[in-house]
Amino acid sequence: MTDLLRRPMIWTALVAAPWLIAASPLVQTTTPDGPPAVPAPAPPSAETGLTGEITPFIQPFDLDATRRMAVKVMVGGQGPFSFLVDTGAERTVIASELAERLELAHGQKLRLATIGSSTEVQSFRVAALSMTDLHMAPFDAPAFAGRHIGAAGLIGVDMLADRRILIDFRRETMDILETRKRAHAIIDDDDAIVVSARNMAGRLILSDARIDGRRVDVIIDTGAQTSVGNLALQRLVATHRQHRFPFFPTVLNAVSGEAVPATRTAIRQIKINGAEVNDLPVSFADSQAFRALGLEKRPALLLGMDSLALFDRVEIDFPNKRVVFELPSGASRSTGQRYAANETRRGS
Repeated sequence: MTDLLRRPMIWTALVAAPWLIAASPLVQTTTPDGPPAVPAPAPPSAETGLTGEITPFIQPFDLDATRRMAVKVMVGGQGPFSFLVDTGAERTVIASELAERLELAHGQKLRLATIGSSTEVQSFRVAALSMTDLHMAPFDAPAFAGRHIGAAGLIGVDMLADRRILIDFRRETMDILETRKRAHAIIDDDDAIVVSARNMAGRLILSDARIDGRRVDVIIDTGAQTSVGNLALQRLVATHRQHRFPFFPTVLNAVSGEAVPATRTAIRQIKINGAEVNDLPVSFADSQAFRALGLEKRPALLLGMDSLALFDRVEIDFPNKRVVFELPSGASRSTGQRYAANETRRGS
């Protein structure tokens, strides 16, 4: 096996995604969490026009220590504020501090499934939310404390469902593009990994991922700092001896502030449409998020930003149910060179 590490994998990242699944609304109201300040507004990014039938815009994104993406968003004409782009979140979310600062009206109380458990949260009525040429009609946004979100809010798949996203980790930019059915992929490298997906509650689940020949459901989750597997995946990895070193305990922090007990190791090899990713760091937890999607009984994995950042570019096309991964230079299907998170050995 050839070890190829284009970018360091941060083994010590222990915080899980603010992963949300909406359930039925309730009628009570609550007082939102308090004191943290809302991120200060920053100057809006310059729009870049490109020619062609499908017009993109380029949103430079800030990267935190675990490479999650943040873009500038206007809320009710005010801002801009930094929101994380989260393809694992069904609903667009706002920080409770920002909702209070903007004096938004209370909406219904919602029950959401996070990476930890099911929780009831207050929502706020957002009259308008926009990001360059993306706009949402009035909606109720669930609210969590900004210190747990890590930003002023989250952009969920309810805002991205009819678009495609092109993440370029070399340029540290993200293009959000209009698309159409049967549109050709932007990444057309002969050695790119093109994976068909199915849609479940707005999320894309890869249809051809395997560990030791066993099928694994893989969900692309740009809001996850680190990849998270369910207990069925942990059993598969343990039974087939696919862990690089013994499991050890850790803690994941949910967007609700809940500390979720978990175990962690590196998976020796996972194949995505025949391409191999070696020594993938994964935390395993008994997460309500998997149960809410009906994925608690079969191996499933939230593929987080620490894993996506191993590729040069990733294209996520929601209407065409397709994800394309561009291999880094020197990583070739034919030579068998793949990605190895050799930082995990040092961090273990």
